[in-house]
Amino acid sequence: MISTASKLFQLFLVIILLISMLASNCLAWAGFDYENKTSIDIPVGNLVREGSVIQFYETKSDNYRTAKVIFIQSLAMGTEIELFDLDSKKNRVFIMNN
Repeated sequence: MISTASKLFQLFLVIILLISMLASNCLAWAGFDYENKTSIDIPVGNLVREGSVIQFYETKSDNYRTAKVIFIQSLAMGTEIELFDLDSKKNRVFIMNN
């Protein structure tokens, strides 16, 4: 027979698992565009790979924008993403936090 303590421990583990799954869905990949002096967030659900089209949120304009990823490179301070902003028709570079 399973003890009360064991049942409580199992319930605790299930609750922790559910909380961590919900919290991970709320996260975005945060970074900065130094040329345009604005914070960038890439929401969950965007596959950031060379050639893929993603959406990102730009704090300065308070808008979501669409871009095509041109190049990705790991740096000591984060990840550099070069992309072509399909809305402004300009190349941009983001430094994203690891």
